[in-house]
Order: sequence, then C-alpha cells, then structure tokens
Amino acid sequence: MQDKDHEWIIEHEQELETKYSGKYIAVVDGTIVAVERTSLEADKKGRKKTKKPPLVTYVPKSGEELVLI
Repeated sequence: MQDKDHEWIIEHEQELETKYSGKYIAVVDGTIVAVERTSLEADKKGRKKTKKPPLVTYVPKSGEELVLI
C-alpha cells in the first residue's frame, strides 16, 4: 500500500538521506527494493523484485527538500 510507504519514507527521512542521498529509491511494504540514479531505473529494478508496483522517490541531498507527490 503506497500510503504506508509514504509514511515509512517520512519516518526514515534522516536515515535515507544519510545512506541514499542524491539517489532514487523504490519502496514496497516499507522495504527498499531498489536504489538507482534515475526514477525509471529504480522503478524497473523494483518491479523485477516484487509483483507490487513500487513507490519511487528521490532522496534529497543535504539542503534539498523531500517532496512526495
């Protein structure tokens, strides 16, 4: 459920910024299933690992703002 994945991303914002700054992540059920340089790559890789469509988002670098759409 993507709403829960949105919440998970917000709850783990600090950790994500530390580990994945400047990358796109694909999340399914609170689990990161892909980390890539583009959203398309993260989506493709995420879909290969799970049957559910992943929530793909950019992890901002320090000084950038996290925006979920």
